[in-house]
Amino acid sequence: MSTPDDPNYVSLPVRKYNLRMAKRMARRAHLDEQGEAVCFAFNNLLTTVLIGTVEDVVRYVPSVGDLIEMAISILTFYFHRIVLVTDQNVYVYRDWPFHVPGKQLAAYPRHGGVVKLGSPNPGGFSRMIRRGQLTFEDGHIVFHSILWIRRAKYIAQEANIAATG
Repeated sequence: MSTPDDPNYVSLPVRKYNLRMAKRMARRAHLDEQGEAVCFAFNNLLTTVLIGTVEDVVRYVPSVGDLIEMAISILTFYFHRIVLVTDQNVYVYRDWPFHVPGKQLAAYPRHGGVVKLGSPNPGGFSRMIRRGQLTFEDGHIVFHSILWIRRAKYIAQEANIAATG
């Protein structure tokens, strides 16, 4: 398997939707930087497993799934985190309802090794359940939902590239 240091490494292109959302988050956070990637995560593993899985499943309930998902999101916003990669830095914010960035919890300059994706433990169950874990260089951890982790992959990929400006 190739690594980002390998010259033959092909990176995962950030989708236009995620790029547009990252730019919107950078504006909402009042940053003078370009948003590159964004993901919405949780502050701990238990919350990720319980609330994240329920949020992912209820969106497929016909007619009322989106309303249930929105209600759960509003009721549990305290546990949500926004991870934003800009052209210069990586930020972690507390999330307010409707994805409005709240208090800035952490800021890191972009460089190789700033964030790692996945479980540090070798066990199969741990790797599966923590596959969306983002561990930052100072030990700060956020957990992305285990079902749809493409956004977490974008964060790990883009944050570990040196700043562009």
